[in-house]
Amino acid sequence: MKKLLWIVNPHAGRGAMSGKVIGCVNAFQQAGFEVTIYITQGAQDATRVVQERAADFDRIVCAGGDGTLSEVVTGMMESGVRTPLGYIPAGTTNDFALSLGIPKVPVEAAAVAAGNDLQALDIGRFNDRYFNYIAAFGVFTEVSYATPQQSKNIFGRAAYIFEGVKALTNIKQHHIRLESEEMSLEDNFIYGMVSNTVSVGGFKALTPGGVELDDGLYEVLLVYPIENPMELQWLVNDLLTHNTDSTRYVYFRTSRISFDAEDEVQWTLDGEFGGAIKHAEITNVSRAITFATGNRKPVPTEPEKQKTENE
Repeated sequence: MKKLLWIVNPHAGRGAMSGKVIGCVNAFQQAGFEVTIYITQGAQDATRVVQERAADFDRIVCAGGDGTLSEVVTGMMESGVRTPLGYIPAGTTNDFALSLGIPKVPVEAAAVAAGNDLQALDIGRFNDRYFNYIAAFGVFTEVSYATPQQSKNIFGRAAYIFEGVKALTNIKQHHIRLESEEMSLEDNFIYGMVSNTVSVGGFKALTPGGVELDDGLYEVLLVYPIENPMELQWLVNDLLTHNTDSTRYVYFRTSRISFDAEDEVQWTLDGEFGGAIKHAEITNVSRAITFATGNRKPVPTEPEKQKTENE
């Protein structure tokens, strides 16, 4: 039988996997896999397990939030192992699962994770680290990793909202110079995001219909400072109506971008703390990891890849 390593974060999403293990294992076995279960013991444990054991399996599946998935992806990128990866979303927001068309019901997600619909997707490099779908700084970015896990478990998404309200009372500006092939710019910003997802924080991205997860490009959004509540309302309206021509922010796409700040800027990577730094170099590693997806967009064959490259 084919071998599957299932990495489970037992604390994600109010213990979302409790009572779901038997159904998921049954889905894996029906797909022809012999299952080994590993329960994570703490932060970065998923990365270590993937580095040490992933090469011995035909499929890796992780159950947890976006942070757990990011740890698994980091382990694969650092080890060079390219075993197909499945994802059972069990966190609070699970942005990337929405992008992949993965069901919210764990047993249904397990069937997708063990399925044959595979897609090679882009992964981000952030200086010497990796991220799965978003690197961001500024207002609200601290909310995801500053919110206590106990609050997430009790209040769900409302816990993020509570922390977000606090962030509004202390909006800090960052003077940043950015460089990419498409744009060179220096100005003050209160928020910046480099992403590859149709959903951020459970809300639709600026151009969700135009986001391709395997095109080698990131969506960059940089928000200018706001002076009063009225400007904040205008900003929100522009974002909600997907106004890419707004003068309240900068939006473009790129495969590589650098940020240089006068002072240290705190970044978040896939909802986890990414460090306080002055320089960030972000690169899109095109089609680096193969995911099991519910979007039914298969991985191109070698002749198809060659044809695309020639075109």
